[in-house]
Amino acid sequence: MIAPTPSALDATGLLRLVYASTCVCGIAERDVRDILARSKENNFVLGITGMLCWSGEFFLQCLEGPRRPVTRLFSKIASDPRHADVELIIAAPTQVRWFDRWAMGFTRDMMSHGGDVRATNAAFNPYALQASDLLELFERLSQSAQPM
Repeated sequence: MIAPTPSALDATGLLRLVYASTCVCGIAERDVRDILARSKENNFVLGITGMLCWSGEFFLQCLEGPRRPVTRLFSKIASDPRHADVELIIAAPTQVRWFDRWAMGFTRDMMSHGGDVRATNAAFNPYALQASDLLELFERLSQSAQPM
């Protein structure tokens, strides 16, 4: 995990947070669509933007916004029973939002946006990638993915 210094967070006020998790058995696309709909409504009010990636097996999400709302939201997300093994990968200050065009973007096809970012096996596994690779993936997603 890349940890920010407190003074760096105070200077920009914006935080970029990335986490990965494993989906619980039985989560369906309609469940993910429900998560997205609620996220868009709530995130807009809180000033949070981001991107949710869902492979069917894993979630990978990037959240951006004011430090306190983002960290509070992550605490709620971490306790959601629809996923397990929640791993905070990056929490770092940022001056630029990558996902400023939508409250929550979404993709199921991370590999097509990944370029040379690849897991060690054929399936996408965010736990197998370095934090820098995941940041590169999200930056590419911000440039190519379309809001829902």
